[in-house]
Amino acid sequence: MKIAAFGEVMMRLTPPEYLLLEQTKELRFTFTGTGVNILSNLAHFGCQTSLITNLPENRLGEAAKANIRQLGIQDQWIGTFGGHIGSYFAEMGFGPRPTQVTYQNRRNSSFGMSDASCYDFERLVDELDLVHICGISLSLTEQTREAALTLAKLAHEKGKKVCFDFNFRPSLNETNGVAFMREQYEKILPYCDLVFGSQRDLTELLGLSLNETKEESQFEELVRRFMQTYSISHFAGTFRQGEGTKHYLAGFLFDTKNYVQAAPREIVNLDRIGAGDGFAAGILLGISEAWPLIDTVEFATANGVLAHTIQGDVPLTTRKQVKHVMEQPTVDLIR
Repeated sequence: MKIAAFGEVMMRLTPPEYLLLEQTKELRFTFTGTGVNILSNLAHFGCQTSLITNLPENRLGEAAKANIRQLGIQDQWIGTFGGHIGSYFAEMGFGPRPTQVTYQNRRNSSFGMSDASCYDFERLVDELDLVHICGISLSLTEQTREAALTLAKLAHEKGKKVCFDFNFRPSLNETNGVAFMREQYEKILPYCDLVFGSQRDLTELLGLSLNETKEESQFEELVRRFMQTYSISHFAGTFRQGEGTKHYLAGFLFDTKNYVQAAPREIVNLDRIGAGDGFAAGILLGISEAWPLIDTVEFATANGVLAHTIQGDVPLTTRKQVKHVMEQPTVDLIR
């Protein structure tokens, strides 16, 4: 299966070790983004992946494109437009101090200024089987909203699978507000097959109400109504749980008939940024290869937990590494 992703490439700037910006004159930079993270992980799993985006026509754009190729992602659908790449600073947390992310001018990036006319959607859709559309594209600019909706509609009309994640960012929606974003979600969801989200996305962003039923069955009933409303084939996401000082991740996955949940796995957190993309890559792998639902969500949960242990956004796990964690969780040295 040929898998593509539509989304922004960003430059991540990170102080070394656990230093704050005030404590350092050095920064490490990498290129990342939801599409980059998911596709690179799928490429490490052996899938054929390509990125749909625009980069600036300068040395930063060239460096970003080279990095994307090194991650195993094909670059034939990466164009050049404008002269700016979005960026963010990531000050790594430690103990009770959370990781702090500070974004830099994303709306004026090459991706943020690109509308549907900047892409050859007709030709690229013919060459792919599934496209992932990052929900952040609906929050950035009118141009990215129009491009995302055009791509989703065209892929749907051509019988290609469309995957979408809500990925709501309050910092990008201070002006638009929830009501505006609800309209954008309602426009794109009829063209989607697989959606990543949470109960909060369905209630607070889409405005779906919880029925007065038993608490343990509310979530499943809510998801079923959502899937039926928009003809969604799969809905996936994660639950985070805490017990004392320990934290656990458990993935869930729905299809039109079944609902499965993975056993919780303890999180050991080195770098949380991008960990959700590891879970998403695991789900996409299982669905693209027609695995049983429970095998898919168990693999995705283990991959998401592993992603927390890797420095940087990009989950560079392999199938062998994930299987090792699933089958031999107590073995911490491989010779």
